[in-house]
Amino acid sequence: MEPDGYKRFESYYGVINLVRTRRFQAIMDRLGANRISKPAGWLLLYAMPVAAGLGFFLFLSELGILLSPKGAEVATYIRSLSPLANLGLPGINPYLPIVDGWIALVFAMIIHEGAHGIVARSLGLPVKSSGLMFFLFVPIGAFVDVDETAIKTSRPSYSGRVLAAGAGINLLAGILCLLLLFGFVSTMKPAVDGVGVTGTYSGYPAAQAGIRPGDFIVAVNGIHYDDSSAIESASWYTPGNNITISVWRNGVVSNYSVTLAYREFNNTQTGQITRQAFLGVSDMGYSSLQGLVASYTGSFTTRPALYLCIPTLPACQNQVPFSDDLSLFYTSSLGAWLVPAASLLYWMFFLNFNLAIFNALPIYPLDGGQAFMVGLKALGRGKWSERSLMRATSIATLAVLALILGVLASPWVF
Repeated sequence: MEPDGYKRFESYYGVINLVRTRRFQAIMDRLGANRISKPAGWLLLYAMPVAAGLGFFLFLSELGILLSPKGAEVATYIRSLSPLANLGLPGINPYLPIVDGWIALVFAMIIHEGAHGIVARSLGLPVKSSGLMFFLFVPIGAFVDVDETAIKTSRPSYSGRVLAAGAGINLLAGILCLLLLFGFVSTMKPAVDGVGVTGTYSGYPAAQAGIRPGDFIVAVNGIHYDDSSAIESASWYTPGNNITISVWRNGVVSNYSVTLAYREFNNTQTGQITRQAFLGVSDMGYSSLQGLVASYTGSFTTRPALYLCIPTLPACQNQVPFSDDLSLFYTSSLGAWLVPAASLLYWMFFLNFNLAIFNALPIYPLDGGQAFMVGLKALGRGKWSERSLMRATSIATLAVLALILGVLASPWVF
């Protein structure tokens, strides 16, 4: 028999649909009864302020960049982007891939809500309902409705652990995905020793000969090359010369005979327009391809923005990790699974990390705002009235929102 007010199906605005199920609650009961659930609750409680600290560090760093001498240049770049890039919704945010983005977002929301319920049940607090959330018929996450009265009336150590569980599990899941990502990417190496073709220009010799992105130029006129600058500085690299290019593609080397074209460019030193030989490719040398792998696996401490930031924030200019089609140029012991696994792991890290940050910051009524109020109540030892607690939490919420909005909106406003 269902409790009073229990609705198995519920719809909001005709597009957001909730489907409640008892199975999730049974799973949370079993996991909550496990002996590691209570210690895990403490671990997640300590993880929440770490997530909040990372959030403050990120936004304060970005604010410092905007206020620095290069702030105007950075703001100009940000204004060239769509404001939708600040939203963590695949299909709306132009940076987020739809498939990997939705898988990562749904996963992050399920473990977030599930952690609330498991920790609540481990402490004996009731869960009123749980289930799946759909946009029309597309699953977009899960929900767990922990009894709010029980949270407010329970001891602070209990309510704090329940509120911190969601952000805490997202942070830990993000760290795990990042470590797995490092391990996967460390197996990457360029498929062959040569110059990787990242693109071709229509109407120029390379495209006309049939050379395409993903190919490797391994030799010209029988001489091995792994750097495009060495090709362009060779004595035979002049307009009108006929050359033979050896191209590696999928393990097979083919020779192409092409005649070098030219392009005009303005010499800024002399002010004259000169002609320059042009094959018609954009490329990356072997050392640059190796460096790209190193930038993903070895730069976390020196360039954390490569992983940690939202693409529209100032420190992230032109950086959308794993947006390159790495499968074109690299091989790995993981075979064909490398690129899809690396991409999915990155976006799982990215969305879990950002979900952890925003839910950990003291913004009411998000988890962090409610946990902030519980912390104030515990520190005050019952001396603060509910009105005073709410006033202090509201002030903190407004201050944090001002910081976030200041960073995100200032390039558009000032």
